Amino acid sequence: MSSTATNSVQIRAVQGRSDELGEHLDQLLAALREAPGCLGYELRRDSIDTHRWTVRGQWRSAAEMQAHFQLPAAQGFIDLLASRLACALDFEH
Repeated sequence: MSSTATNSVQIRAVQGRSDELGEHLDQLLAALREAPGCLGYELRRDSIDTHRWTVRGQWRSAAEMQAHFQLPAAQGFIDLLASRLACALDFEH
């Protein structure tokens, strides 16, 4: 029997772009929630440091979580840096 798996990403918005980053993350997570094995994705903005966002995903299994990292939508996290919406990403899984 396999156990669930989780992943999280801490994201720091570029100064002045935190609201725009949040909108982009909402769209990204809508796509990721459709991935096979996804039990849910949540997005939280830090109440004190409003440039800091946390994304947390939960998966039926570690294998399904690993498979989702190859999806184009998951690669969207890296695109946040290129588009200058985010200046730092910290992945945990």
